[in-house]
Amino acid sequence: MKIAFYISVLTISLLTAGCSPTPSQPLATGTAISGTVWEHPLTATSNSGSNIPQDARVDVYDRLIIIHLADGSRQVVPLDLVSNLKLK
Repeated sequence: MKIAFYISVLTISLLTAGCSPTPSQPLATGTAISGTVWEHPLTATSNSGSNIPQDARVDVYDRLIIIHLADGSRQVVPLDLVSNLKLK
């Protein structure tokens, strides 16, 4: 009987652990010195890109970056579309 109780407690704790994820913290945060956001992944044969505005705040996560623009908007970009990112 105790084994069934412990199994049910373990199962419930495992199931509820994913219900309230904590927000992940950025790996790095800073002000952009330089960087480029590309339209296609860097491995594409044909590509065009635009510069990240200097002095824009940038948060770097494990799969994406968030660029905080001067007008208050944010641009979310997957990391495979970013090159030469330098922060201060």
